[in-house]
Amino acid sequence: MGPDTGLTRMTTRSKNATTHPGIMAQDALRVYRKKEDIDKEKELKNGQKEAKRKQRIADELQQAAGKAYIARLKAEEAAAAADMEIEIPRKRPRANG
Repeated sequence: MGPDTGLTRMTTRSKNATTHPGIMAQDALRVYRKKEDIDKEKELKNGQKEAKRKQRIADELQQAAGKAYIARLKAEEAAAAADMEIEIPRKRPRANG
């Protein structure tokens, strides 16, 4: 027998040479999404992101307002305590004996 010249052997393209037939069958069954569907999903996702961002900003503002309210109440309580101390003079303790 002489060297194989390749004339009798059937050849395939290099891409298909290692592809399993089952993979080729699965590729045929794949469903590709349409551009319109992708755009709708992207718009919905961006809308949800925007809603979350707005909610986070609203929460931060509410927390800041709550902290300011608490600080104001504490300042009022401190002022009221100082006024009470001024109004009620303390008696000097007497020495017993």
